Amino acid sequence: MARAMVLLLFDIDGTLLKTRGAGRDALDEAFRAVHGWERATEGVHIGGSTDGKICEDVGRKYGTTIHIGPVREHYLARLELRLADRSRTTVCPGVFELLDRVHGRAHVALLTGNWEAGASLKLAAVGLEAAFEWGAYADDAVDRNHLLPVARARAAARGLLPTRHIILGDTTADIACARAGEGEVIAVETGFGAPAELAAGLPDLQVQDLRQDLALVLKFLQL
Repeated sequence: MARAMVLLLFDIDGTLLKTRGAGRDALDEAFRAVHGWERATEGVHIGGSTDGKICEDVGRKYGTTIHIGPVREHYLARLELRLADRSRTTVCPGVFELLDRVHGRAHVALLTGNWEAGASLKLAAVGLEAAFEWGAYADDAVDRNHLLPVARARAAARGLLPTRHIILGDTTADIACARAGEGEVIAVETGFGAPAELAAGLPDLQVQDLRQDLALVLKFLQL
C-alpha cells in the first residue's frame, strides 16, 4: 500500500552544500580539454540552471554544438579531483538538523540541476550520500521546469503517494520549477539567490537559513 506523506525535494548547490565554485571550475576545465576554450562558462548563468542547459548556453555563446558526452566525462573526473580537497566543501546551516527532524515523518529526495553522477560526488564529499536514495536530475531534462513531474513519477514508482510536493531551493529557478509542476516551494537564502530576488518570486516560505529558521520550516511542513 502506498504511504501518504510530504515529499521534500532538495536542491543541492547553495541549498544543501557549497563547493566554492568547484563545479564551474570543473566545467571550464572540461570545455578546455574538449573544445580548447578558456573560461568557457564566463558570462553564462549558472545558479539554478541544469548542467545540460549550461552546456547549451556555452554552445550558443560560441555558436556551435557542444560534445556533451566528452564534456560530461571530463567534467566528472575533474569535479572528483577538486572535491577530494575537503576544504572546498561545506554543508549549509541546518541541513543535518532538518534531515534529522523529518526522518520518518516526510519523504526526502533530490531535485537538482546536477547530472546524477555529479550530484553523488558532491553529496559524498560532505557525508550526505546516505540521506538521498533517489531524485530528479539534469540527466532527466535540460529544462529544470520539467523535473518535478519526473520526481512525481519516481515517487509513484516507489509506492509513494505524497500529499504535498515541496521543493527546497535557493534560486528563483527553484520557485519557477515548483510553480510549473504545481508544487510548493521553500526558498532559502544560503545560495545564489539574493533575498529580494527570492521574495519577488513569491515562494510559499522564505527563510534565512535552515538552522535559525528550522521551526518555521517544520511548521510549514506541518511536522
